[in-house]
Amino acid sequence: MPVTEKRYPEWVQAQRTRGTTVKKKGDTYYLYKRTSRRVPGKKYPQPVDTYIGIITPEGVIKSEKKKISLGGIEVKEYGFSQAVWQLCPEGWKKPLGDDWEEVLSVILRKWSPETYLSKERKIKMEQDFHYQFSSQAASLSRRIYKEHGVELQNLQILKSIYLLYFEKERVVSKISAEQEELLAKTGVEFSVC
Repeated sequence: MPVTEKRYPEWVQAQRTRGTTVKKKGDTYYLYKRTSRRVPGKKYPQPVDTYIGIITPEGVIKSEKKKISLGGIEVKEYGFSQAVWQLCPEGWKKPLGDDWEEVLSVILRKWSPETYLSKERKIKMEQDFHYQFSSQAASLSRRIYKEHGVELQNLQILKSIYLLYFEKERVVSKISAEQEELLAKTGVEFSVC
């Protein structure tokens, strides 16, 4: 039985070069780079198609999607730490003076060891201060509840919101509907530069 090759219009055929393949869905033609790879348990190499773009009579409209290398990615906890940072009451900060950011960073590292703050700033060790961190943490927790009506245990669901560090970019991971609702209730907003 002879193998029949699919025939496409000339303007589509003109875009088919060696190492590419065309797929038609509806009335649209798509161009893919075709390679193959060995798969354990298979007798022959299996085809691997990588999307290039849409074929039009004027040429190929290449995909605008950005490719990101995942080799050097770092993932840090972001949601919980950022929420506590933003909800931190002035009444708790004031007695600490200029030390409040460093004290809060130490507390957040204890509450969330993978906090993004450990990447963003050098966090001193607890021994470098003269504060009683357990009482500072308890005071912070009470004041957040008093001012914002939310307990720290409720903020725990935000620990699964991560900050992903790529080579030149930072991106916040997906936020669930439940997390979104809590963020709206507390007025916490995330912005990543």
